Amino acid sequence: MTSVAQSMCIHCGTPVAKGASASEGAFCCLGCRMVHALLTAQYLQRYYDLRGERGVPVSDLRIERRDYKWLDSIARRVREATAAGLSRVDLDVQGLHCSACVWLIDTLFGRRVGAVRVTVNPSLGRAELVVAPDFDLEAFVREVESFGYLLGPPLKSEPVRSRGLVVRMGICIAIAMNSMILGIAIYAGLASGPIYDLFQRLDLLLSLASVTIGGSVFIRSAVQGLRHRVLHLDLPIALGIVLAFAGSVVSYAGHRGGGIFVDTLNVFIALMLVGRFLQERVLEKNRLELLANDGSDGLLTRRVRDGHVETVACAQIAVGDRLRVAPGDLVPVDGTLRDTAAGFSLDWINGESRVRTLAPGERVPAGAFLAGAQAVEIEACDDFAASPLIEWLRTPATRDADSAMSTPWWRRLAKAYVGAVLTAGTVGFLAWLVATRDFARSAEVATAVLIVTCPCAFGIAMPLAYDLVQSGLRRAGLFVRVAGFLDRAAQVHTVVFDKTGTLTNGTLALRHPEALAWLDSVDRAVLYRLASSSSHPKSMAVHRALSEMVHVSIDVPVREEPGRGVSLRWDSGAEFRLGAPDWVAPGANAPGDLAFGRDGEWLAAFTTEETLRPDARAEVAVLRQRGYDVWLLSGDDSARAAQTAHAAGIEPDRVVGDASPEAKAAWVDAHDHDDLMMIGDGINDSLVVERAFCSGTPAIDRPFMAARSDFYFVTPGLRPVRLALDAARALARVRRRNLAMAVTYNVIAVALAYAGLMSPLLCAVLMPASSVSTIVATTWSLNARSRLWRS
Repeated sequence: MTSVAQSMCIHCGTPVAKGASASEGAFCCLGCRMVHALLTAQYLQRYYDLRGERGVPVSDLRIERRDYKWLDSIARRVREATAAGLSRVDLDVQGLHCSACVWLIDTLFGRRVGAVRVTVNPSLGRAELVVAPDFDLEAFVREVESFGYLLGPPLKSEPVRSRGLVVRMGICIAIAMNSMILGIAIYAGLASGPIYDLFQRLDLLLSLASVTIGGSVFIRSAVQGLRHRVLHLDLPIALGIVLAFAGSVVSYAGHRGGGIFVDTLNVFIALMLVGRFLQERVLEKNRLELLANDGSDGLLTRRVRDGHVETVACAQIAVGDRLRVAPGDLVPVDGTLRDTAAGFSLDWINGESRVRTLAPGERVPAGAFLAGAQAVEIEACDDFAASPLIEWLRTPATRDADSAMSTPWWRRLAKAYVGAVLTAGTVGFLAWLVATRDFARSAEVATAVLIVTCPCAFGIAMPLAYDLVQSGLRRAGLFVRVAGFLDRAAQVHTVVFDKTGTLTNGTLALRHPEALAWLDSVDRAVLYRLASSSSHPKSMAVHRALSEMVHVSIDVPVREEPGRGVSLRWDSGAEFRLGAPDWVAPGANAPGDLAFGRDGEWLAAFTTEETLRPDARAEVAVLRQRGYDVWLLSGDDSARAAQTAHAAGIEPDRVVGDASPEAKAAWVDAHDHDDLMMIGDGINDSLVVERAFCSGTPAIDRPFMAARSDFYFVTPGLRPVRLALDAARALARVRRRNLAMAVTYNVIAVALAYAGLMSPLLCAVLMPASSVSTIVATTWSLNARSRLWRS
């Protein structure tokens, strides 16, 4: 019989991790279970027919914390349209993966009053809506997000780089095909005459076009690298293109047609462009699947002036402004709480998983979230220019600029390769010139050397290797954003995890949810009403545990007591409470940290706790077994950090707690010797993930975190992190093997060129043979069925 740990998730088709909660059933995570229930309840099961064999897990997006102020002005514009007028609304969509996603959003849109037309562009991650004034835009956005997507203002831009490469690649492939047709006529025996001369001229003109259109990509990159004193592998590619074309022109000018290698050069340029496109396409797709990050510039807040509430950019906040903070809203500046007590979540700031209750007059730090169910007012203590959010949310430029094959190892290889190729070409030219006194023939030999030593293995096979690895990681739920990550990850020896939301799942859970079954159905319905009316993490833990047990809804008003809990009156005036045990049942000494009671007597008591990601302990053990030094670096209380580390199997001397964002960054600076990977999710991790040698995040509900990281992952477990390290090392092994194959091929090819045996026909055979053999070996090592991807 197949165990739960060996089964596949019903929603996304990924393996259910060992250690998954039994309450999750045959689902990899709570998100997948909830979305599956929604699809089933709304008769949308066709989603699974369109999706294909596997989908993507539904990450914990924490929708209760979503900020919809960006939607206010758009929704107002729709409502204020004339009765007969229509409005066009462009929205960015995060999480579009396949045609099933497009169908689902189209279907949800079509069910709504006032819906006219929707066009969903999955390649760009954008939806274009045409709606009537009575269309409820906010309700539509909330409904779509309940299925695991995120919507936002239209900030994404089309990927210019890959589009340009596609155009250049198409032109150069067409040139190469026509050039080979002309070359075949010459190889077949055509050696002189007007047709022969015409074909050679056409070949040279086609090659000039290929060098200009396609070769310029590598020439420009090589020049830019030299300006920054960086030797990139584009340098030998660019040199090979320029010198090979120049040698062919010299040979043609000397009326020695046998030394014209332009048809092979054209094929080489086309293949190099294919390799470059493979490097770019997955990365751009991964970046476009997230909402765009506009840093602190995109933050909005509600300001109260003269009794009116207005939505303004946070940049306009000044000292003394009164801010209206709604449930789930981010506090943009340090402020003083007015009028009433309220609970605030500080996990973004310091990783603390517990809600902190603040009294009127107490200071609320910037970066806190309102965890209560009622809006509060805060008086700004600073201008927004002094807010730490500006630095924490700043968009770095260094990560995305990091390209593949640009590490010091690659630069040393490029330097050695360029030196070897130029030396080999020069030696061949001088040796033949001394021996024969024939300048044209010597130039042919040098040209042959330059052509056959072009780095096909690295220009084609290695981009394919990166593409295979990135695609494999996508299937596992990890999305690489920065091309240079896979090169750097092979050097990692220290892996550092944040606690809340990273090593744990970021939410609280009931230690013994079976206690809910002891309540009768009416009490469970009342408890569900109380829990669903509060955004406090403890209430939400009860809400999640009850979600499949309660099928009757109770619609009665709920009152919140900040710092204590929530209550309602039901069943002939009986008062039910959910909250702190000493408030629910004074003097009863109810166990745990959360109680549910009626008229001063507790009916059920619960203990809430942070839960580890389902495979956290197993993955930490595997990482340590493979020689990685695993740390826990948290801003949460040291005792709680130590407790989590013990549960995850991290040694006590590898735990750092009570660390501020600046302290975390200083710790990484002291311990990172170009071999450290940091995994974090909170705003207190924003500085450290940017500065670490490698970094990743599970926080895709916060675009600024992904913008600072090399990768993001959406799975409930940590297996993709370990898999990324395995894949990086496998890629390094393939790189070394491809280098050995390239050296062997080049030694043989240069020897043939030195002997004067390298003709354009032989070159046209040897170069594809070398490239094909390297590509086959690379594909065999890294394809979807290889050992690397097997659990």
